[in-house]
Amino acid sequence: MHAISRTVILGTALLAACEGPADSRVQATPDPVRQSLAVDTPPVARCMNLSGALEAEYEGAWGYTIEFGHIDAIAGAGFDTIRLPVRWSAHLGAGDRIAPDVLARVDAIIDHALSRGLSVIVDVHHFDALMRDPEGRLPQLAAIWRQLAEHYAGYPDTLIFELLNEPTDRVSAAQVNAINAHLLDVVRAVSQERWVILSSARWNNIEGLVQTEVPADDPRVMTTVHYYSPFEFTHQGAPWSNQSRTGIEWGGPADEAELARDFDIVAQYAHAQNVPVLIGEFGVYYEVPEHLRARWVGAVRQASEDRGFAWCHWGFATTLRAYNRRTDSWIPEMREALVGDPRD
Repeated sequence: MHAISRTVILGTALLAACEGPADSRVQATPDPVRQSLAVDTPPVARCMNLSGALEAEYEGAWGYTIEFGHIDAIAGAGFDTIRLPVRWSAHLGAGDRIAPDVLARVDAIIDHALSRGLSVIVDVHHFDALMRDPEGRLPQLAAIWRQLAEHYAGYPDTLIFELLNEPTDRVSAAQVNAINAHLLDVVRAVSQERWVILSSARWNNIEGLVQTEVPADDPRVMTTVHYYSPFEFTHQGAPWSNQSRTGIEWGGPADEAELARDFDIVAQYAHAQNVPVLIGEFGVYYEVPEHLRARWVGAVRQASEDRGFAWCHWGFATTLRAYNRRTDSWIPEMREALVGDPRD
């Protein structure tokens, strides 16, 4: 769709009323144009989120600072990609210019990861003001992506842009589609080849994914979904959640069947839209017993790979961690669940 048409849709959608609840079991309608499109293979399969660092208001505020040795450990374990969540909105100056020191820090992390043969996903994380005022804050979001697209124009296509993390609050599914279209135009004005991950509504959950519109003529876009189900299991005891009950277990035929049903919906959508899907976040709070965490994580990984989805574990060394910073080593059960041989 041309930029002028997208702009008209954007204005309409941003003024629209919030939508009612969606049925996650509705099958996506096949898009005949995309069905005939030759879609490229994205440079991501097994990914680790470097969470809790640059997504804070400043790096280190949440107790974690990224070290190059951590990136080396991720590459050495067999992952092929890191996802770098960044709270860009906390670092905008006059004219919505990104602070040079923050951009330089992100440059250093990206450059080191690329030197280790890793792909890198850079996203816009925790843009809370946009969630409350999508129409008013969209120019800032567009300014962020215009700067990033221009700044990284010479980088290889193993640097991937993810437009917006977990739209929620006042941002409806129709608004997400309009925002995706607008931001994709911003990026494509600079680079036709850059891989771009479209956002989806409702915290990037499955209900939001199945409402995500994919441009008919772009072979280098992906969609994403975040998976933390059942939430009462994955977030039990986490202080920022309302899941105070603990001792909940996961596993067995009923739980595995529910996981399969959820991912079959994602697979139906991916097939209908002829679009690659990234399971962009999944993980279990660190105080849950390790064997239960590993069981769930391994099952989600396997369900993803069985259906051809790329995946990205949340996260490396913070509250849903796979790596122990005190011992500077992988948590054995988590490493096996994520990169071990699933046949063992």
